[in-house]
Amino acid sequence: MPDHLVPAPKLVWQNDYYTVLIDAQLGIVWNVRSSRPFASLEELDTMMGGVVRYMEGLDRPRYSLLLDIRAGPGRNDPEFEAAISRLRPRWFHGFRRIGILVQTVVGAMQAQRYARQDGIRRMITSDEAALLRYLTQP
Repeated sequence: MPDHLVPAPKLVWQNDYYTVLIDAQLGIVWNVRSSRPFASLEELDTMMGGVVRYMEGLDRPRYSLLLDIRAGPGRNDPEFEAAISRLRPRWFHGFRRIGILVQTVVGAMQAQRYARQDGIRRMITSDEAALLRYLTQP
């Protein structure tokens, strides 16, 4: 990546589970998942719902979305899956490009399954530099 593309995102929203940063120069909205596990499905709905509501106010066609879930605890029980499947379309709809940054092969497989379910194209990788290149393509 050229040196002039070093990201300089600004913090715009945060709760205990997600941080939202925007790099206007690169045209990337970063959503970074913390390592804190959700204590309940109600907490998941409230906290993920908060980030989704914030994201709905953005000029999405102007941005690519980078979701960094490397620190997030793994979870795939049916209740969790159902809850996030309701939020993902609202969360991801309308961005120029979407990239998911994962830590593990299991995380990548789960993200790929979600992509198939949602029908929304995204790059899923553990290579942050490659993901930034993808997200900043015209």
